[in-house]
Amino acid sequence: MYSFHHRWIRRFSIIFVIVLALIIFIKRDAILDKIFNRVGESSAAPVAKNIDNQSNDLAAKDYTNQQTIPVANNQPDFKQSELETQKGGWLDLSRRDWLGRPNQANAMLDKSRMPTEKRKRLTVKTPGYHVYKFNQTGQENYLYNRSHLIGYQLSGLNNDARNLVTGTMAFNATHQYDQQQSMEDYENAVADYLKQSSKHFVRYQVTALYRNVERVPRGIEMQAQSTGDDSIKFHVYVFNSQPGWQINYYTGTALQENGESK
Repeated sequence: MYSFHHRWIRRFSIIFVIVLALIIFIKRDAILDKIFNRVGESSAAPVAKNIDNQSNDLAAKDYTNQQTIPVANNQPDFKQSELETQKGGWLDLSRRDWLGRPNQANAMLDKSRMPTEKRKRLTVKTPGYHVYKFNQTGQENYLYNRSHLIGYQLSGLNNDARNLVTGTMAFNATHQYDQQQSMEDYENAVADYLKQSSKHFVRYQVTALYRNVERVPRGIEMQAQSTGDDSIKFHVYVFNSQPGWQINYYTGTALQENGESK
């Protein structure tokens, strides 16, 4: 009798642990949001430490009113074998890490993958996403967008959590107030090239870069190379920042420099 009850308790314990682990895994985004929001009380972003490779070197750079900077003299570093087009276009999104953060998106883009219908409403809540509004040149704007690593206009990808990060308006969208470039400017150049011919291909890679366990990326490393010519050729780092705002990259909480937020 004792042995029977002992086995039953052990089996129940194993089942309970498995079920609990599954619940935690499924709900990890909400759990992490609560943990980070409680821990991160400061609006200032912590300083990175122990930076020891190129990607981390980029993540360690601080925004100094320049939204985009060249990487490796603006030269993409794809190997020749990565530029082959025999298999046609393709997309490859890396898995999100244990913090639920998207990492890298790779593609061989072509015209056939470009969507022909209007993008549907985004429903994915990206790590560190909050709603903040501010006025700029008389217009009300949102501080944050849910930013695609590979833009919808290039891929048709929309509500895929592996492809969406929390990004500032200045990082994500074309600037209306200065001549600086954002992700969208590079995406538009690629889109214009692909639309010209069904024989045009562009090898494309976008990597979200974080400091330590921060949930909002400091920026993205973005590189592209058209195959067969150099019509599209760039390798840049785009800062995930917004002029006039202090961002806590652990939590996504933010304050305007004048102390106002809403």
